[in-house]
This record gives sequence, structure tokens and C-alpha cells, in this order.
Amino acid sequence: MDESVYSITKSICTFCQTPIKNEAETFFCPSCTSPYHKDCWLENKGCAVYGCGEKVVGDDEFSSIREAIINIEYLINRNQFSEAIYESKQLLKVDRRNAELKNLYNKAVSLINNKINLMTSGDEAFGKKDYKAAEVYYKNVLKYTDDIEANFVTTRLEIAKEKIPEQNRRRIYQNVLIILIIIAIISAIGYLGYYTFVLKEDRDYSEIVRSDNAADLSSMEKMISKYENFLRSYPNGKNREKVFSRINQYSYQIANNYYKDDWKLALKYYNKIYKSIDTQDAKTLYNDIYNSAFNDYRQKLSNAKKLNSLSKYSEALNELNNGKLIISSFPENDIANEKSILESNISLLNKKIASIIKFNDLERQIREQDKELNNVSTSERKNIYFLTARIDKFIEPDIYIGKDISNDEVIAVISKNNYRKNQQINFECLPNGKISFLDEDSNEKTVQSYIPLNDTESGDGNLTTSERDAIYERLKNLRTQKNKIDSLLKINLL
Repeated sequence: MDESVYSITKSICTFCQTPIKNEAETFFCPSCTSPYHKDCWLENKGCAVYGCGEKVVGDDEFSSIREAIINIEYLINRNQFSEAIYESKQLLKVDRRNAELKNLYNKAVSLINNKINLMTSGDEAFGKKDYKAAEVYYKNVLKYTDDIEANFVTTRLEIAKEKIPEQNRRRIYQNVLIILIIIAIISAIGYLGYYTFVLKEDRDYSEIVRSDNAADLSSMEKMISKYENFLRSYPNGKNREKVFSRINQYSYQIANNYYKDDWKLALKYYNKIYKSIDTQDAKTLYNDIYNSAFNDYRQKLSNAKKLNSLSKYSEALNELNNGKLIISSFPENDIANEKSILESNISLLNKKIASIIKFNDLERQIREQDKELNNVSTSERKNIYFLTARIDKFIEPDIYIGKDISNDEVIAVISKNNYRKNQQINFECLPNGKISFLDEDSNEKTVQSYIPLNDTESGDGNLTTSERDAIYERLKNLRTQKNKIDSLLKINLL
């Protein structure tokens, strides 16, 4: 932009904030074009605008840091790093906070360090007569040298190139010699390996055979383990068939001798050898193992039924789960048909186990309701009872025979109410002595009789009818739920 424009539009000095009177004393910042008195520009040693950073440097009162920075960049581009570092240091003394100067200084230092490191590495390689490496280093050094340094590096590079062919020939001779030595060593190692390892199989096999005197289960399992380890060491050895034969022999002995005591162990060893032994022998042995397992399954099922009858549902479930493992060992046999029955029993036991907590909770609630009813209704009359009964029959006018639902005890109810057969009644009552009657087999039977409170002259106690009916209804619901769970708990296993 032309300075004549600045003189018109920017007439206030940025430093002293006073008008600039004439064009002769006006100076504009080279970076941000802010106007100054020339004296103010020199007094402030550069621009006063925050963030501009333009400073006065050198003897030339109007020379700027921007021009110096451009010069430093020029020196770096010409690989004159030392001069760039010197210039940067001088300018940083004037403006220590100039980030651009610091970046240029760091760049120059980094580049000169790279040059020094590469040159040092090249000289070390040259001194060690590693001319190929020296050539690489010197070529990389040329990227960082100026014209004067490049002449020296080029001279060293030419010397290294002349030495490389001679060094390559010497290296070829050395490699040939090394190869010959390696061939001789490999031949010796091969002979030693052949001697050691081929004969080692025979020695190891002979050692196992000498220790092969197993007579009981533990020693036979140890011998099988030794032979299997031998096969892992020599999977394609010449003694392979002999080792397989001994493993099959011991496995058959274990399976045949111990299937009655431990059918799982017998099945484990049978599965190892059934393809290698006679078909008829394999069939006979398998049937023996299967029968032993089936008897074990039947025993666990029987144990589960006994435990279920004793209300030990978790223990019974554990027995059935063990039985399920037995069935899974013989998926293609008749025992697999038991799976559906077993699953049904397991499902039933799971339901019982889940119902136990609810059953106990219902019993607790029934006790609480009974206690609440007794505490309120009988606080003043200790002989009043609360009963829930089911009417079975009518024997005389106003006399009914029924069962107390809470304990299945036969009782008599004396009341003017017209009860029906199988009707369930909830009532507060007073004991009224014993009553005798003839049962269905014409045998005389004596039971306790009760009179409902609403049939007596003593009134209906401390409870209102609505309160009493609410408690009766809750007890009825709780006992109904309890009876359902009780029916579930009484179901026998299949």
C-alpha cells in the first residue's frame, strides 16, 4: 500500500498516541504498517503493536528483524549452519521472545548436528576400512555441506569408492573360507547327530523295556505314560509299533480288570484301544463297562428318590446331575433313553428347591395372621379358637362333622347355620366338650365339638365382622398357596 495513503488515514502515532504533523517525520512498521514518529520508532526499538514483534536491529536504525530472519533462512538453505546459528544468537539478544528466531536457531543446530554425526560416522568407518559404509555416510553428509565442505567430502568419497572393489575381493575370499569351515563343522555335527540321536532311540527304548515290570494299576499307568512320552519323542521311530502294542496291552488290562470298581477309568482306556484290539474282545469289554455304568446310574437315581422323600432336594439334584454325566458318556446306547426321565426329575427338583423359600415364607405369614387374630380376638377370652374347617356330613340337627384344614383333625361343629357338604368355613369358636358318632365303618368315634361365637350369648368378641372376614380371607389364600406348594413337594420322582 502506498505510504501517502497511510499519512492520510493513520495520523496518530501508535507509540505515543499523538498526531503525526507531517509526512517527513512519519515511519510505518514494515510488518503491520502501523504509523509512528521516527523518534518514537527508534525510542521503542520497533513496533508497539501486541503480536507484531517487529524490532530495530543493527546500526541501521530502520533495519528490521524480519529482514534478518529472511537472511537466516537463506543461510540455512545454503547449508551455512554456523553463520545461521551466529546470526540467530545475535538477534535473540535483542528479542529473546521471538518464536520464529528460536525455531530457526533450533533448526540450524539440528542440521549441523546431523552433519557432524554423519561425518564422524563416515570417518570412523573409513578408519576401520569399512569403505562401503563410509561411502553411504559421506553421500548423506553432502546433503548438509556448503560448497567449501563439499570439496573435502567429495575427495574422501572418491577414495572410499576406489577402496571398495579391493575390499570386496578380500571379503569374497574370506566368505569362501568361512563357508568351507562351516561345511566342515556341519559335517562333523551331522555325523555326531546321527551317531547320537539314531542310537538314542534304541537306548531309550531298551531302558523302558528294562523297567517294564508293571503289576498293579499305578505301575501300569506309569508304564503307559512312559511309552506315550517315548512316542512323543520319536513319533516315527522304528520302535513305534512295539510301543503301541505295549500301550494297548496295558490299557486293555486296566479296562478289563477295573471296570467294576471304576467304569470311568475303564472307559478312558477303552477309548484309547478299541480300534486296535479284536472286534469281539472290544464288544465284550464295552458291554461290561456299559453295564457297570448303568448300574451306577440306577443307584444314583435310587439315591435321588430316597433323598427326595426325605425332603433333601439339593442332595437329590446332585445325584441326578451325576447320573446325567453318566448318560452323556454313552450317547448312542439304551441308557440315553433315560435322558428325558432324568430331565423331568431335574426340572421337578429345581421347582421344589425354588418353592422351599416361598413355602417357608407362607408358613411364616400364616403364623403371623393366626397370631394377629388370636392376639386381638382372645385378649380377654383365652378359650376362644379360630378354626378353618371343611364340612363332611350332617349327623344330627345343628351338628356337623368336618376336618380342621390346618391339621386334618376330625371335629364337630354345633351351629344353627345351614352348612353344606364340602363347604369350607372360617370361624371363632368355643370348645363344647366331646361328641360321639358312628363313622362309615359303623365304629363309634369321639371328637371335640365347637360352637361358633355368633351362636353364643357372649357376642362376637373384640373384632368387627369386616376385620375378622379380612383376616379369614388372607388366611384362606395363604393356606391355598401353601397346599399347592405342599402338593408339589409331595410329588415323587419318576
